[in-house]
Amino acid sequence: MPHIPLDRFRQLFRLRARRSSLGSPQSLLLAVIVAAALVLTGTPPEASAATGPASISAHNDPHRSAPTNWLTPVPAMEVITAFDPPDQPWLTGHRGIDVLAVVGEPLRAPTGGTIRFAGTVAGTATVSILTESDHVLTFQPAATTLNEDEDFKTGEQIGTVGAGGHCQRSCLHIGAWPTASEKRYIDPGKFFGQEQSALLPLSRKPAKEPRGGGDSTASGAGAWGGHRNGRIPASAMCALESAPGQMLRCDAQAAFDRLSTAFETRFGAPISVTDAYRDYATQVILKRRKGRMAATPGTSNHGWALAVDLGGGINSFGTAQHQWMRANAPKFGWIHPGWARQTGSLPEPWHWEFRK
Repeated sequence: MPHIPLDRFRQLFRLRARRSSLGSPQSLLLAVIVAAALVLTGTPPEASAATGPASISAHNDPHRSAPTNWLTPVPAMEVITAFDPPDQPWLTGHRGIDVLAVVGEPLRAPTGGTIRFAGTVAGTATVSILTESDHVLTFQPAATTLNEDEDFKTGEQIGTVGAGGHCQRSCLHIGAWPTASEKRYIDPGKFFGQEQSALLPLSRKPAKEPRGGGDSTASGAGAWGGHRNGRIPASAMCALESAPGQMLRCDAQAAFDRLSTAFETRFGAPISVTDAYRDYATQVILKRRKGRMAATPGTSNHGWALAVDLGGGINSFGTAQHQWMRANAPKFGWIHPGWARQTGSLPEPWHWEFRK
C-alpha cells in the first residue's frame, strides 16, 4: 500500500471540504469517505486521468515541478551560508540556507499553503509550512501567531524572525524538502531564483557588452503621481503575474510581464523577481539589516515601484541570462542603470529599472 504523508491527507481533506460547501452530516460523511479513499489509493483527483509510467514517475519524483519564482520570505534576501548537504543522511552538513535577517523582521509567505508546525525544535523557535506544491519549508528562529493547519496566501505575514539560531550574525535558516521524499532536503534557494553565484572578476569581463535597442545608462526610477517614496497605495499599483506577491506601477508591471514571457521562451522559466516595490517599513528594516549598503528610508529606487531585483542567473555578470537581458530588456522599457553595471559605482547585476 502506498504511503501518503499525514500532512498531504490533511490538506486534501480541507480542500475537498471547502469545495463541497458541506452543509449536512451526509455530505460530511461523503467527504470523509472520499478523503480516506485517496489515502488508500495514493492518487489525487488531478492525477486520476494520467496513467502509465510517465505519470507514476512524476508522482514519485521528489524534485517534480519545483518552482523558481516564489516570493522571498524576507525582502532583499541575501544568502550568507549556502546549501551544503552531507553525502549520507546521518552525516553532518548544512541542510538548508542561512539568509541575513534581523530580530523582529516580518516573515512572509513565499507561496500559498498551511501552517504545519509552530513551536520549538532543539530549543529553537521554529515555524514549518506545507505549500500548495507539496513542499515543506522550515524557518528558524521564527515564531507565529497562526495556528497549525491555518491557511495563508502568498505574501501574507506568517510570523516574525526570532532571536538565537546557529549564525554568528542574526539570520534566518530555511530548510526544504518535498513531502514525497520523506525529508530528503533540497536547496530552498532555487525556489527564489537564488542559486549560488559569484560576480565575475573584471579580468573575465566580456570584451564588449551587448546593447539593446533604446538602451540607456540613466536611472529609470523617480517620483510620479504625487506619491511619496515607499508610501504608494496598493490601488495605484498592479501585481506581477509572473512573480506572485510583487507589485509595480501598472505600466511597468505590464511591460515586465511581457519581458518575462519572452525570457521564459528563451530559458524555460519566467524571470525570478527577488524584490520589486518596497514600502517605507521595509526600507527601514533593510537599513537595520544592511547598514550603509542600504538606501536611506524614503529614498530607495524600489520605493517608486519602478525597480526590480532579479535572480535566476540574471544576478551574475557574464551569464547567458544576464547577457540576454542586456540585449533585450530595453525593448520592453527595462534598463540596467550605469551605476549598477560591472564598471559602475555600485555593481549590481540584479538591479533593473523601468524607463517609460
